[in-house]
Parts: sequence; C-alpha cells; structure tokens
Amino acid sequence: MSIQSLFQRFHEAIKLKRLDENAELVEKRDRIIKRLRDNLPRSPSFEVFNQGSYAMGTGIKPLNGDYDIDIGLLFDVSYRSYSPVEVKRWVYKAVSGHTTRVEWRRPCITVYYQQAGEAIYHVDLAIMAKEPYSNTLYLALGKEHSAKEQQEWQPDDRKGFIQAVESRFAGEDANQFRRVIRYLKRWKDVHFSSEGHAAPTGLSLTVAAYRWFQPTKAGYYDTSYDDLAATAALVSSIRRSFSQTWDTSLMRYVPRLSLQFPKAPNDDVFARMTNQQMQEFSQSLDQLSGWLDEARRTNTSAPLVRAFGKDFPSQ
Repeated sequence: MSIQSLFQRFHEAIKLKRLDENAELVEKRDRIIKRLRDNLPRSPSFEVFNQGSYAMGTGIKPLNGDYDIDIGLLFDVSYRSYSPVEVKRWVYKAVSGHTTRVEWRRPCITVYYQQAGEAIYHVDLAIMAKEPYSNTLYLALGKEHSAKEQQEWQPDDRKGFIQAVESRFAGEDANQFRRVIRYLKRWKDVHFSSEGHAAPTGLSLTVAAYRWFQPTKAGYYDTSYDDLAATAALVSSIRRSFSQTWDTSLMRYVPRLSLQFPKAPNDDVFARMTNQQMQEFSQSLDQLSGWLDEARRTNTSAPLVRAFGKDFPSQ
C-alpha cells in the first residue's frame, strides 16, 4: 500500500466534519443559544456565528475526548458604550446553571458538558461588539473582577480569517491544505502537553499553514497529491523561519518563531510561548522533519506512526 493511501486513511480516522454536519455538536450549540435567547434581554440583539476549526474545516478528533466548540456572539451595541466585562456578565448570567460547570475566562465564557465528572464537550462563547457604521468587530477581554486597566475591547477579525482560509486554495489543493493542517494538529496533540502554553496552538499551526503551505503533487507528470512531501515542505518552511533571540536569563541565543495573525488584532500567534517552550517546539519540529525524511527514504510507515500516533496505519 502506498504512503499516500496511508495518509488518506489516517485523515479519515482523525478528521472532524464542520460543526453544522455534526448533529450532536449542533444540538449542544443550539441548546446554549436557546438559553441565551430565553435569558438575555430582547434588546440589544445579538448575532451567532461559528468560528474556530469547525468553521474552517480543519477540526480533528481530540485525544482526550473533550470536543471544543467555538461560537461568536456579536452584540448590536457600540463597544464605546459598555465595558467588556459588563457585556460578558450578560452572557455569564444567562448561561449560569445551564450545566454544572460554567467558567468566566479572560477571552470567553466557557460552558462544559460533563459525563462521570469528565468534560466531553465545551463551548467557548466569544463575546463581541462592533464599531458603529463600520464592519470592525471588537472582542471583550477581561475576567469577572479584572481591574479596568486589565479590561479591553480588542479589534478582532475572526470572521475575516475564516473567509481567508476558505479562499486560500480551491478544489483539491484546498483539500490537501486542510489535510496537512490536521496532520500537524494531531502531531501537536501527541507530542505536547495540553496544559499551559507548552504546545503551539491549533490556531498558530493553521496560520503557519496559511502563510507557508504549498500544494504538492507526486511529480511533473503525476498529478496525484503527495501529502508526505507537502507536510515535509511545510515543516521545513516553519523551521527556516525561526530566528535567534537573546535570552537574558539563559545568557545565550535561543530559537524563536514569530508569526503575525493576518487579520486584526495582527498579533504574534506564538507570543504566549516562553523561550524554553519555543526551544522545545523547535527541537520537536526537527524531530518531526527527521521522521518525515525517514518515511520518504525508506517508504515505510513506522516513522509516521512515531510522528502522528497510533491512528496512523501501519503497512
């Protein structure tokens, strides 16, 4: 069996459909939206939209079984008229008691669905407002009791990024683009802790693919797609984009990758990673590159099982 056919089987094993194609997740989302509409005042109104990997078609099955659903709530209010914590409080009060666990986090309100004490789904509600007479959206940042200087309406064009990903490639090129993003996400889940900021986020890997991915086929005359070569090329581009940064605590240069989100807020998607975490990320990319090269050289799947975990099929 060819390596490409193994990648295709692997993709089928790990992929998640878009949110609206998954009846169970749609039911969880719609229950929360109904709760919001029943408990929020009729004015101001709000718009609901899907975001995150489900909206972009890049979702994968979580190793820990905790499915993450991202929902945007866009309120028809001027961000200049209300504090971000005030608007988030409307949402928090409306969904409190919907499940046994609802958390107020700095970027969102999170509703957890649990089974036998373990989270099986959680829904992140990102609360937004807009600039009157323009299309600029602002994300409410701040915890419940944050000081005013820690509250912020941050410009946020998640919708624009979803649309940019949708239009980045077309046809089968777009399908390979999404497959490779899913491969890197599963590699990340297998080789990094889910706690803290030790791992690159799924969003940061998606932005990296948006920046550097190129569709790759088997050869000049062979128009079949080569996912191994496409993944290896993307990993190589990411590795080449690291620069050396001076770390005063270590008193030496360390590798660091900076990558700007292509839409507002135009921040560095790797900013939360410490220099130590970034160095481990760089070393892990080197290791992944070695496995991909070995798989190409030997035409075997064993290095790919090491890279992507047990869901990657053996020969």
